[in-house]
Amino acid sequence: MAFFNLFKGEEVGDLGQVEALQKSFVKTKMNVHKLCLEDGATGVGLNIVSKGFLSASSFPISLDEAQARDLVNKINEALGDK
Repeated sequence: MAFFNLFKGEEVGDLGQVEALQKSFVKTKMNVHKLCLEDGATGVGLNIVSKGFLSASSFPISLDEAQARDLVNKINEALGDK
């Protein structure tokens, strides 16, 4: 495991990114990563990155499979899908 690992577990793949709607001069995107968790299970890493004039922030989030599926269900529900 790398010294500066952002996620709980080991990153095994980068699945891409989704850019958020831009608000003023702040640009935000979410990077999605496939993780191998410490117990050997598959997980998802989300890294929310915001960049603005003279500022930047990174907020890494680690989810196990159940948490990731729950998030997908909540997003589908917000979009009107069931």
